[in-house]
This record gives sequence, C-alpha cells and structure tokens, in this order.
Amino acid sequence: GLGDQFYKEAIEHCRSYNSRLCAERSVRLPFLDSQTGVAQNNCYIWMEKRHRGPGLAPGQLYTYPARCWRKRDVCILLKTPG
Repeated sequence: GLGDQFYKEAIEHCRSYNSRLCAERSVRLPFLDSQTGVAQNNCYIWMEKRHRGPGLAPGQLYTYPARCWRKRDVCILLKTPG
C-alpha cells in the first residue's frame, strides 16, 4: 500500500544519506566522534544495496547478511635489550 511505498522510499533516502556521509568521512579519516570522544576509522559495518535480501519474518522488509568485525593488523616491533 501507500504506507509500504513511503517506508521503502524513506529507507532508500536513509541509505543514500548514509552513503554520502560515509564518503565524506572516508576523505577525512580518522575523525573524532563528538559523542564518544573516540577517533573513528573505517569500520566496514555499512551494507550495500546488493547485500539486501527479502524479509524472512512477517512485517520484515529486508534482511542483510551477518558482517564480521575486522580489526586492522598492527605490527609492533619490540626492541630487545642487549
């Protein structure tokens, strides 16, 4: 119905806003999160439209695959005494 179409358009507007926001943030990484005071890096948690699947439960419009957290490997060289 009309409500479903409105909801789908709202979700699409949110997606495009988030994509634009992520693109702006990636240009100026890392950025300081004003809410937490933490310097944020790219966290790979955003989904793309191609990852979207049909809803599986009643009233669910979309499903997305589980996304694993990725942590950047940091090589720390330790200076040995001697």
